[in-house]
Amino acid sequence: MKQAQEASASQWSQADESMETIRHVESAETYAFKEACESYAQAALTAMMHTDKLAKEGKLKKSLSIAMENLFPETYGSHPDELKELVSGSRDKFAELLKQRGMSQQEAQNKAHEHITATLDTGHINMWRKYWQGDPKKTMSENDEEYNKWMLSKIGDLTRSGIIGHVHLDDNYGYQDDHLAPGEGNAPIREMVKTLKANGYKGELIIEPGADYTTDVSGFHSVMKTWRNFGTPVYGTGSGGGGGGGKRRTWNEVGYGFFGQNQPPYFVFGAYSPS
Repeated sequence: MKQAQEASASQWSQADESMETIRHVESAETYAFKEACESYAQAALTAMMHTDKLAKEGKLKKSLSIAMENLFPETYGSHPDELKELVSGSRDKFAELLKQRGMSQQEAQNKAHEHITATLDTGHINMWRKYWQGDPKKTMSENDEEYNKWMLSKIGDLTRSGIIGHVHLDDNYGYQDDHLAPGEGNAPIREMVKTLKANGYKGELIIEPGADYTTDVSGFHSVMKTWRNFGTPVYGTGSGGGGGGGKRRTWNEVGYGFFGQNQPPYFVFGAYSPS
């Protein structure tokens, strides 16, 4: 009987110890998310302090902010839903810190939106394409179109939620971070920009050159290729569209052009040629 009582007491003790452990244990995902939000909030606090300092010195051009970028699909935070959750959680934590310092709820929320934001990289979000589970009954182009719809809907949601503060424009084929110029891959970048604008985005569109540093004359050619992809109009003397009834020319018509040729001539011709 005594042995049974001692065994029972030991089991109850183990049960109490297990319950105490459970109360203090949290998943790696929960712990990491909490720590990430805390770290971003502290970084945003530093950004706010530097912003205030520059403003007092009359040197401030734009508020400093912490911008989380959607990196590769294999890393946490690259999925649109994870990015939204991470930015929102960090803003909540930052607002909490500011309220502890005596700031009002509304002002704290405004500061959180000002100093914590996200950078949307069009190439990185396009890399989720390789994990898209398409319908085997549909063609490849039909499945690509379904993926594009999903991607554009996520971009629209991030924009409406006020998550996006910066945009990086680059292209790829959905597998690697190739950093092609917009229009050279299969990312629907023009549709992405339209979605951003339609949902209220008014920030910068930053072209990120990459491959053109080695495959073209210079990295700046990525910018010119982007103008061409968007059909950007060209203004100037004789360019048309200035009220004289002439046809407005686009960069697609003049880019890489020289007297109607694809490259500057390496010999003298026409009126410049000696008789």
